[in-house]
Amino acid sequence: MRCAIYTRKSSDEGLEQEFNSLDAQYDACKAYIASQKHEGWSLVRERYDDGGFSGGSMERPGLKELLADIAEGKIDVVIIYKIDRLTRSLADFARIIETLEKHGASFVSVTQSFNTKTSMGRLVLHVLLSFAQFEREVGAERVRDKIAASKAKGMWMGGTVPLGYDAVDRKLIVNEAEAATVRALFSKLVELRSVQAALSWAQTQGLCTKQRARKGKQVGGGAFHYGALRCVLGNPLYVGDIAHKGRTYKGQHQGIIGRELFDQARAVLANAKGSGRRQQAVLPSVLQGLLVDPHGRPMGPVHTQRNGQRLRYYVTHHRSLSATGPAAYRFAAMPLERECAAMLAEHVRSRVTSAEEHEHATKAAATLTGGDQSARRCIMMTWISQITVGEGELTIATHDGQRLRKAVTRVRDGRDVRLVVGEQQAGRENKVDAQIIALLQDARRAQELALAKPKLSLAELAIKFGRSPDRFKRLLRLSYLSPTIVNALLQGSAPDDLHAARLRQLDRLPLGWAEQEGLLLR
Repeated sequence: MRCAIYTRKSSDEGLEQEFNSLDAQYDACKAYIASQKHEGWSLVRERYDDGGFSGGSMERPGLKELLADIAEGKIDVVIIYKIDRLTRSLADFARIIETLEKHGASFVSVTQSFNTKTSMGRLVLHVLLSFAQFEREVGAERVRDKIAASKAKGMWMGGTVPLGYDAVDRKLIVNEAEAATVRALFSKLVELRSVQAALSWAQTQGLCTKQRARKGKQVGGGAFHYGALRCVLGNPLYVGDIAHKGRTYKGQHQGIIGRELFDQARAVLANAKGSGRRQQAVLPSVLQGLLVDPHGRPMGPVHTQRNGQRLRYYVTHHRSLSATGPAAYRFAAMPLERECAAMLAEHVRSRVTSAEEHEHATKAAATLTGGDQSARRCIMMTWISQITVGEGELTIATHDGQRLRKAVTRVRDGRDVRLVVGEQQAGRENKVDAQIIALLQDARRAQELALAKPKLSLAELAIKFGRSPDRFKRLLRLSYLSPTIVNALLQGSAPDDLHAARLRQLDRLPLGWAEQEGLLLR
């Protein structure tokens, strides 16, 4: 009979001693096996020890190795010092017994005599296990009650040491170097009113999470991510409180920030609650909260999908519109953001007065012109108080009292309006619109079909072409465009307002080429 000894101790206290509790259990079981030598019992060489593991869980390396060897037929009898060394859970015990019976193995408790082969033996075993499980649950309740009572007195009960503190004699002591980082994070959150903007600022400044030693390795000490920042900004420890099950108590440790600053930060977090995934999944609109239209009305970001592409815009907020007031404004987001970033980068570079400021300004300008959206927004929120898109001028008001201005022209492009900066108009590159090329090709095919099928009515031709009669009629008119207009469209030199959307909507196109050119190329 091949016998294996299993030993367990719930805590790791005392395991560093030369002769510990696991060794005592092992020697007692080894002596019992020696007493059964006449029955043919022999001890296997492997030891199955679990030091510092609770009996309420099956997640124990020694137990897993033991059950694996039983499944492979290497063990006939499991020897344990006491039944609760094997498990303190009735459900787990039932699974272990099932494994033993399936592979023809059994187990023996050295200090508790019973035979699991009989019904009476199994009854006694279940009674013992019931008391073992009861003892474990009562112990857990005592621990929970002690933690609750201690936290109500403001005591820190261990766990991960937060940024800004060190654990000394089981008490939190302020780490002044890290505390400065915590204060800066809270202040920047309240200033920017956005967790994402505060995160971008922290990453730009190179702020790092707390570095800790865990299982002999150094963990943490890296750049902040969204979740880590939210944990810091929502932790009441920093205001001197201890939280437990939805309630807070006055802590015995020293706070790092004031109550007023913490309440302001909590209000910002409440507004951003539940939006963490959305803020990470969608690129932030860098001008949100800064932009107003020519009439001083706030503009906000919107987006739409066109041909599988996500397009972003800034539009006048609907709450600021009135029935008798001006219509809403709408501008494409990317060129507007690009122009504002370029203007601010130039301003930042112009404010340099020292070598140290030059390095910081160069870094900020590079982020504005080539950094990611979050970093650009962080810098813009730091420098800009308001951006006004006027009828002929783009104005940026900065926090240092400056007003940056640049002449712009509003050009209609279909339903959109884009801004063309005055200095860039003269050197504008001609671009051919792919939609216009496709439209002219459709017009030529419509013309060829009409000439090939002269006996068919307009409605029948439209059905054959796969368009509505009205759309087919407009395509036929476009097929007789002036060669001068067609060349201008194909070369990209046509006026900006002569786009595909306008051509599709032309109802009454003159037959004379001179009249067409006067209408479309003016």
